[in-house]
Formats: sequence, C-alpha cells, structure tokens
Amino acid sequence: MEGKSNSTIAHLDDTVFLPTSFKLTEEEDRLNFDLLLKSGMILFTHDEIYGQLKELIKVEQPQKKLEPKDYELLISERLAGTDVASYGVWFFYPWNRRLIHLLDEEEFIAVRTSRNQHKITKAEQDILKNKTIGIAGLSVGHSIAITIAMERACGRLRLADFDVAELSNLNRIHTGIHNLGLEKTILLAREIAEIDPYIKIALFSKGLSSANMDSFFLDDGKLDLFVEVCDSIDIKLLSRLTARKYQIPVVMDTNDRGMLDVERFDKDRDLPLLHGLIGEIDPDTFRDLPFEKKLPVILGMVGIETISARLKASMIEIGQSITTWPQLASSVMLGGALTTDVCRRILLGQFNDSGRYYVDFEELIKDADFSKTSLTENYDPPPELDRGEMFGMIDKLHLTSIPEKITEEEIKLILEAAILAPSGGNSQPWKFVYTLNRLFIFVDAHFSHSLIDFNNFGSYLSLGAVIENIAIKSAALSLEIGTVYFPLHGDKRMAGLISFTRVKDKPNLASLERGIYLRQTSRTIVKSPPLSPDHFTYLKQSISQYHGAHLDFVDDREQIMALGEILAHAEKLRVLHPRGHFDTFVNELRWTQEENELKRDGLDIRTLGISESEALMLKIAADANAISVLRNIGGGNAFEKMVIESVKNSSALGIIYMPELSELDCVLAGRAVERLWIEANLLNLSFQPITQLTFLLARLKLNSTDVDPEFSSSLQKLKASFDHVLPRTNDGQAIFIFKIGHQGKYEVRSLRKPLGFFLKE
Repeated sequence: MEGKSNSTIAHLDDTVFLPTSFKLTEEEDRLNFDLLLKSGMILFTHDEIYGQLKELIKVEQPQKKLEPKDYELLISERLAGTDVASYGVWFFYPWNRRLIHLLDEEEFIAVRTSRNQHKITKAEQDILKNKTIGIAGLSVGHSIAITIAMERACGRLRLADFDVAELSNLNRIHTGIHNLGLEKTILLAREIAEIDPYIKIALFSKGLSSANMDSFFLDDGKLDLFVEVCDSIDIKLLSRLTARKYQIPVVMDTNDRGMLDVERFDKDRDLPLLHGLIGEIDPDTFRDLPFEKKLPVILGMVGIETISARLKASMIEIGQSITTWPQLASSVMLGGALTTDVCRRILLGQFNDSGRYYVDFEELIKDADFSKTSLTENYDPPPELDRGEMFGMIDKLHLTSIPEKITEEEIKLILEAAILAPSGGNSQPWKFVYTLNRLFIFVDAHFSHSLIDFNNFGSYLSLGAVIENIAIKSAALSLEIGTVYFPLHGDKRMAGLISFTRVKDKPNLASLERGIYLRQTSRTIVKSPPLSPDHFTYLKQSISQYHGAHLDFVDDREQIMALGEILAHAEKLRVLHPRGHFDTFVNELRWTQEENELKRDGLDIRTLGISESEALMLKIAADANAISVLRNIGGGNAFEKMVIESVKNSSALGIIYMPELSELDCVLAGRAVERLWIEANLLNLSFQPITQLTFLLARLKLNSTDVDPEFSSSLQKLKASFDHVLPRTNDGQAIFIFKIGHQGKYEVRSLRKPLGFFLKE
C-alpha cells in the first residue's frame, strides 16, 4: 500500500504511516486545518519555521556573513507580506498527535541536505531524489532505510516485511517499546516520515511473494535498486531472479564481518545468482525442501569459510541455547552505513562492479600482536619411528633360535589382513618388520599422538586387533602363531613378535577369515529392535578365551539412556578441548574425496553416516576460534546430540573390562574387541565403538597432569556418574564401549595406506 499525504485529517490507527499535510494558502487545506485545531487531536505543536527560514537564507548565501538584523530583513522580503504561519506546509502526525510547521518540499530538501555538500553535490542530490529503492526485510533493513532517508539517497522507498516488532527485535531496530506489536513496515514508514515527510513511501506489509513480486519491482515505475536483507531463502532466490529479469542491481548486507554483496544484474543479466556460490536453483522446488536440504544453500550463500567465529559458534548453538541467528546493533548500523554508501554510488554511476566485500572491524581494529606462535606447536607428535630404530630394538633381543619360515606371499597376505584392523580415528599406528623368520610389530605414536590416546593405550588396543587379524588369516593359511607381548624390557614401542608354525589342519579361527574383510563400523542412526538372549550369550562366549577379558551388555532402556548421556558428555568434552578439537578436525576428518585418496588415513566424512547438512555443521565446528567461543559460553551441547541419538536407537551397549589398565591388557582387550566385532558382523549385527570416555578416564586413573583443572574436574564428575550407572567399573577397568544392533546401512569404508608404508624390510 502507498500512503499519500493530503489534507484529509487522519485518525490514529495502526495502518496510518504518513502525516496529513496542510498548505494554508489553499482554501480547502485552511478549512481542514481549522477543523483539526478545534478537534482536540493535537497534543504538541512545533512551529520552528522562522529558524528554518534563517537556515534556508544561510544556505542560499553561504558567502555572506549575516547579522541577526540581516536575517530579519531577508525573511521579511521572502514573506512579502504573507503571514509566516501560512508559509510552507503544516504536517500533522496522528500517531504521536504532533503538528509541525515545515518549509516547502524543495526548500526543505535544500536545507536538510545542505550538510551533504560537496560529498554529494547538488547535481547528484537532484539525481538521487528521482530514484526508487526497494528494501525487503526490515530488521537489518530498518537501519538501511533510515540511513538512506537521512542521507536522502533516493526520493522513493518501497518497504517489504510481513512481521511485527517484537521485544527481541529491539536489540537492533532503533524504535521505541511503544511500537511493540506494530507492523515493521508501518513503524519504519512513520520514523522516516518524522525525518522527511516528503520522501514517498510504498509498503508491502504482507512481505514479498510470487504473487506480488512483479508489483514490488515495477508498480509506479521500475525500481532503480533492490536491497535484499530478508530471512527467507525462498524470497532471496525469487527476488534475485526477478531483479535479474528486470536488470535491477541487488545489494545485500549480512551484518557479519561487515560483509556486503553486490550483484549488478543491470550490467549483466546473465550474472549467476550470488556469484555462483549456490548454482541456479528453482525457488518453487527449493521452498518444499526439508531444512537439512536447504542448509547447504544457506551456508553457501553466507560463505561457510568466511563467516565470523562467533557466528559459527552461534549457528552450532541454534536449538540449544538460542533460537535463531544472532544480530548486533553495531553490525546492523554498520550495514546501514555500508549499504547506503554503496547504493548511492551505484545510483550515481560511481560504482559498477559485482562482488563480495568485507569491512571487518575485528580485523581492522585490533591489538597489535608481535609474538604470534602456532596454536598447535604443543600438539606436534614424536618423530616417526624409522627403520634403523626398529632394527636396533630387534638387535637388543639377542635372538638365537630360528622358527619356521613362511613365504613372502604368505607374509604379504597376512599383513594385508592385519592392517584392516580398526584404529582410533583410523590413525593406523603400526609398523612391521619381518626378519629372522619372525614378524615384529611396533607402535608408532607419530600417527596416533592425541588427547584420547593417553599413554598409547588406544594404539595398543589397535595393535591387539592387528594381532587378532594375523591369527585369523594365518589360520586360514594353515598356520598357527606364537606371540610374545612387549618382548623388549623397558621399551614398549615393540608391542609384540610373532612366529609361525605350519599345521596339517586349519585351526578353528580360519572360519572367521571372511569376517576380516566384512568388519566395518556402522554409524548410521537407525532404530534397532532388541537382541535375543542367544545373541548375548554367543558374543560373550566368543571372547571367553581371551585372558582377563569380560563382556557385559546393557539392554535396559533406562540404563542405556543414562549411559548414553555420560558418553555424549564425554564426546562434548573431547571436541571442546583445544587438543581434542585439533585431533578431530585437523588430524582425523577428511573433508573431500581427493584428500581421502591422497592421505588414506583418518575418517572420510562420508563414513560418519551423517546428512549433508550435518556435514556442513561439522565444517563450521572445524573453526577452533568458534569452539573457543563455545567453551567460554558453556555451549556445545549440540555435540552430544549425535551420540545420544545413536545410543537411543541401539539394541544394547557393550562394555569390555580388563583386570588392569596396562599396555598388555590393552593389547589383549584389542584382540577380544576384534574377535567380538567380527563375530557380530558375521551375525549381521552392526557395531560401533563409543569409547572416548574410557581413554579420557585413563588420565584420572594414572593421575595425568597434562590437562587443566577444569577439564580434570569434568572428568571426575563423569567418572562418578559412570560408576553409579555401571557399578562394576569399581571392580575392573572398562577398556572399550560399543553400541550394537541389527545391521543397517553401511557407509563408505575407511581407506588404508599401502602395505609398503608399514612393512620395513
């Protein structure tokens, strides 16, 4: 709707947004003015016309130094006998019941814009007063519209928004609490009218839609420029397509890092939307998509790599500690200034490019720091274990007997099966030497150095799985193995040595060979029905031969959920810890297929069984500065969600206990874990480790001093909760925790480095 100032007296209601004007030199206006004076509607009268006339004369004669008496004479000459009360125009503002006396339009504009000159020349101001700007979205757009009006960067405004002012809007919308519940279009139009009643305003108070889009862009003349700052992605797309069709430039402010977007569809009607960041999308199709399908477009639009750390942290917290995107008054006001400046220069032909621009105050104005050091300098792993060191350890054993020799092909087949074992973050912390008819197995902490792998316990668990695969594959080749664990006194880098003996009949383990190649982590969250008691019995028996290993299952739903919350909190602690975050997002995750193929370690993000939108949220969480913000505000509960959902939908949780927390018990537990995992997969059961907690608690068990007191305190609370939910933890050491269920969809397999990388000859 468009308001037209006229001499009909307006009565106060929530749809009035323009004042009533009275030009007393016209008879009808004078009669209506008299009626207004008698109506009792006026609460305040402001007649500063004499001061405005003084300013007008000063503006018209800037070269003269005028005295007070000069003004009196010049004003008298201008009035030429006319009563000063009849000079200019009276405006009645019904929403605040004020009557104000102003200069005529041209004189008013001349005085009001006089302080613009010569940053904006008179000729430029004359061009701008004939321009029409449309603004969609009147939270951020409120500041933009007010700044445009103050600068008089146009003469006509079209304002679109469907919403009303709410209390939470007042952190960034400059308006009073008396306007709560009022349509944003109405309150903005009123405020502009109080700055300049001669600016012509049209309102679209139901917002923009496909039904009124053409009307917004074309009615009463085509828009000269469109400012898009709305929240609806559908409308962002549809309005840009319309702007491109009619060759109208678009400016967008995001109020984060001072980012401003300019799309000059008036210069290039084939320009891709948003610089090609989102591709060509049909708004009608996009509108019906679920949010998780929309999120990649949203993040592509704002630039996932370039948004501020605080905005990233806030995005992670949406639905946790906040309900929607944060916006600050300072950023919104900056956006008003930036957008107005750019709009003015576009309309005057002084700026012609498309692009994305930043005016980031935190980068431009900050403390000088001349002592920058790497955030990760303390995370450097120990040097890689080299061939000389490994052979040096072998020489220290002074081996004399020579066991049975196996062929090169056999050792190759055995080790190809061995390296299919699981490892924390797919770090593959093993190396092998086959010499003296023995296979020597080493742990190489260079690849597994992390917050979780305390004292290499996680790596030793992985090496136990390696040894189990070796035993199974050897059995399939009619070989039995003899294993000596940690044969070199005082040096735990040599985890074991294995000798081989040929046998006539294949050992029973040979039946599990197929399971080595089937074994896989299933992280997809699917609801799994309960397992039968026979499943639990069989799986417990499968690891009964492993010395000291004991397996318990938790299948009570209440207990599962209680344990799930503890495990989820452990995951949050790990991710929020600076070192844990580095391990996950820098060392482990592989974001592209190319990176995955190149490194062949870590976790391909496709193996996580998450949606595209969840993957993008992980990408946001990769920013260490954003995680720092979350730590400071006590946030990060979103990191618990995936674990809780996964546990909630499992059939049961399993815990493997060992008598002690030692290197040997971890290796033996690793053998039991691999056997159990293979047996479960062969039964068409899914299996996923959720064992961060056990290795974090290992730090408490051994009184680690390399974590801060706050983190240590959090671990103490987790341990108390864990002991309460599973009292057995006081009798034995929980080494490994996993969820189990009926087999669902398997994801992409984690890759392994080539065998030659591990085998040193």
